[in-house]
Amino acid sequence: MSRVFVDENLMTWEAYSSGGRFGLPQQPKIVFNCLSDPQVRARFVVHDGTEVDAEEAVHDVPEERLKEMLRDSRELD
Repeated sequence: MSRVFVDENLMTWEAYSSGGRFGLPQQPKIVFNCLSDPQVRARFVVHDGTEVDAEEAVHDVPEERLKEMLRDSRELD
């Protein structure tokens, strides 16, 4: 399940969790997909814990924390 939020530049982003390397549950990613501009490449951060932990983080952290994670993210290859 994803969560939608708006950043400081009024861009709308979707955040969701994804499996780790090769789809394994360890070191999952939290992925950020820009809904406002499809030309913007998706971004991600690696989350400590399991994929379930990342899923909970996407839904439970305050929106400000999601914005911080977005600022610290890097482009998805």
